[in-house]
Amino acid sequence: MLFAFGSNGSGQLGVGHTDDTSKPEPSHAVNPGDDKIDAIVAGGNHTSILFANGFCKGFGIEGHTLFENDGSHGLFSKASTTWSASFYVNQDGLVLCRGEGSNGELGCGKDVLLSKDFVYNISLDCRVVHITSSMAHTVAVLENGQVWGWGNGRKGQLGQPSSIVWTPRKIEGIGFHAVNSICGKDFTCIIGKQDELLILGLDKNDRFGIKRDAPDRVPPHTIAIAASWGSIYMLKEDGELLAWGRNDHGQLPPPNLPPIRAIAAGSEHCLALTKAGQVLAWGWGEHGNCGQPVDENGDVKNRWNEIEVDGCVSKIFAGCATSFIIAQDECKIDSSRLDMD
Repeated sequence: MLFAFGSNGSGQLGVGHTDDTSKPEPSHAVNPGDDKIDAIVAGGNHTSILFANGFCKGFGIEGHTLFENDGSHGLFSKASTTWSASFYVNQDGLVLCRGEGSNGELGCGKDVLLSKDFVYNISLDCRVVHITSSMAHTVAVLENGQVWGWGNGRKGQLGQPSSIVWTPRKIEGIGFHAVNSICGKDFTCIIGKQDELLILGLDKNDRFGIKRDAPDRVPPHTIAIAASWGSIYMLKEDGELLAWGRNDHGQLPPPNLPPIRAIAAGSEHCLALTKAGQVLAWGWGEHGNCGQPVDENGDVKNRWNEIEVDGCVSKIFAGCATSFIIAQDECKIDSSRLDMD
């Protein structure tokens, strides 16, 4: 069963109403006949669910319409979202998009600022194997190790020159074979085949130390990486969670966390699934996305809330002040949420 909580003014939680909620509620977006959920990606006011059979469905506001892909556009294997657009990689390794954006978010050129249906925005000779987005930019990693990006690159997060990138552009000067990437609001972190780590962006202001405090390489035994708008998280095999970046709302891990199995980073909050099967939440929770209680600023800072749902939790996901939990009757933890390819 899928549970959702947090910001819901546009119905992006899929729980049958449009009120914010701090208590996980069953989502009506998933039907008994739907396949297993592979991924959930959520933008500012919309959410997309990707199923194991390659189908997907979306709800909330995205291009001003709801949708459901039944395979007619190909079967989707990966997905990502900006604030107001979504991207899907099909079985041929091609990228389709829908939604809107005035700063190149769709990657379809200056004349395409809104698309209510799926359109191709990148078609290369090499397959896309990984895709990730943040508020206004998207990065695609290709099978050959190249990285291409589009959207708002004015802070250098899409390489040089620092500008809006209206159509997919290769990011030059990486210097290694890329296999993974994560995006924050003003930065892109690219991971190499040999654990190389490169952070692009924040050209003029690294006030939260995203570049300054980053390690030279991905730490050994890292099994998952994630980024919020202003922080980076790395989960190690032994359950230790490393992080650096913005912490004014308690976005970084609180002290004395128990061993962690999986993580999900939202815009300014984080969820963690412990090895004991608990779901913990911390960070900026003004919309209920970190559960209760919160302080006078809406924060869960230097501590965590434990989020309780019926059943055994197998997966967690987070978006823009939204949180999602998948639970099942049998206690079998699903490790497919791990993000290191």
